[in-house]
Amino acid sequence: MTVGRDIAYSRWLLVITLCGALLRFWGVASQPLLADEVGAAFTAVNYMENGQIGPIMPHHPHLRDIVLFFVGTFAGYSPLSLRAFSLFSGILSIPLMAGIMRRLGSNHGTALLAALLLAMEQVHIVFSRQAIQETWTTFLFLLGVYLVLNYQKCGRKPHYLFLAGICFGAGTASKFHALFPLFACMLLCLWFSLRERVWMRAVFELVTLTVLPFTVYVLTFLPWFARGYGLADWVPMQRAILEMMVHHQGNPMDQIIDRQAWQWFLRPMVYGNFVMDGTTPHVTISWSNPLVWLLVIPATAFQAWHCLRERANPSSVVDRSVPLLLFGASYLPLATSSRPIWLLTSLAVIPFAFMILSRTLVEISESFTYGRRVLAVYLSAVVVVLLLAWPMAVGKGTHYGYLAPFVERYRSVMEVVPTDTGNER
Repeated sequence: MTVGRDIAYSRWLLVITLCGALLRFWGVASQPLLADEVGAAFTAVNYMENGQIGPIMPHHPHLRDIVLFFVGTFAGYSPLSLRAFSLFSGILSIPLMAGIMRRLGSNHGTALLAALLLAMEQVHIVFSRQAIQETWTTFLFLLGVYLVLNYQKCGRKPHYLFLAGICFGAGTASKFHALFPLFACMLLCLWFSLRERVWMRAVFELVTLTVLPFTVYVLTFLPWFARGYGLADWVPMQRAILEMMVHHQGNPMDQIIDRQAWQWFLRPMVYGNFVMDGTTPHVTISWSNPLVWLLVIPATAFQAWHCLRERANPSSVVDRSVPLLLFGASYLPLATSSRPIWLLTSLAVIPFAFMILSRTLVEISESFTYGRRVLAVYLSAVVVVLLLAWPMAVGKGTHYGYLAPFVERYRSVMEVVPTDTGNER
């Protein structure tokens, strides 16, 4: 029976992953390059050939520059090749979500639901189709989390933690918010080791999850060091980058684009990109599905309440609290930031939010007679809303009458005040 369930689980996970891949790949090769994507390609060449930073996104790390340069060198700078890493990292994040949930003791249904929520998430779909580092960062820190959980659940074999350190380092070298789940995982490891009074293991975990990520991050600056700079130059540059990132305001005229992270789970949010495809405007809009996002805060409260109820069962509390820890560590710094945080950065948070939500939905549905039917109706509604809004994710919203007025509102503003300046990412 268990083998049969495992086979069914694997088949459903494959179906969900393939559906997610279809939503991300459909028409991506013909989608015109945004200004940010063109700028990212020029920045990659400039960085790798000259060791210079810019012209766009100077406050972000440089793994993107390295990857895009090698992709462009070997596969050309076509829309599909430039977006390849984003596409595959976005798709692979879907089964990775399920793997993390299984490591946290969730049943097959909960793991599949977490994967489905990410597969059907329009914000994730939109940025899986762009040659910037949003889905890269998400995939890399999710892989780091998965490896840390493997380390904890599989006899604390050191190679899992080594690989996790490399993944978190690569994530940080993509975008700095990968540091938040890294910090949460470090706390988790140290908590177990210190509680068990295994001091040397705690030292090993601390060193591995600091030195390895830092080393990977520094290595991405080799093209810059090759210009003749040294560590004496690198340290003040890092301070300057940090200050630029902390005080970054983007385009002060882009008020039409949602920029308050604390509102992500309180109301529907929108982020748009506009570019001319010849004489035709191409508007790509990412939109948070209210049927999913507005349930995150109640689900978080539900899981926190269960942690308090089950405190006599440490194993269950740990499995429940890990997504809460990851969600809080990733979301609170963004929600309390004084600078604008745009919707694309929500990809640093929503995987953990969806883990919490999937567990809550399954547990509630199992608590009353017709719960599974209600959950099936709810998921059907989520999929329908996604499919209705999906044309906006691929720049086809103006082709559908029910979406055209909504898209036109954003196009008209973005045409006057372009958001693809490379300054607000």
